[in-house]
Amino acid sequence: MIEAGTRTRQNVCLTLEPNRQMTKSYTRDVGMSKNVSASITFGSGEILAANGTFAAFGFNDVVLIENTNQNNGYFLVTGIDATNHAFLTLQPPPKAEGPITATVRTA
Repeated sequence: MIEAGTRTRQNVCLTLEPNRQMTKSYTRDVGMSKNVSASITFGSGEILAANGTFAAFGFNDVVLIENTNQNNGYFLVTGIDATNHAFLTLQPPPKAEGPITATVRTA
């Protein structure tokens, strides 16, 4: 499991009532300081947004993507648009989706 931010795995079993699901977003984690919410297009192994969107992100950052239909989860940054900061190349490759307003965060 990739751990990022101030959260650590606690070997606690969460149980939910039948037909219930967790809907909370972890946006209050102060350890995740690089935080962007923007219109993002997913596909071809990258995420693409407007120029300057990903200026705070770096190579080998572990990013958490939220508020999407198919791409919620942790990804590793394997490439960056150094000129315009408009896209990140991710591993594993994200599924084609968007443009959709999504949140991308990392520590």
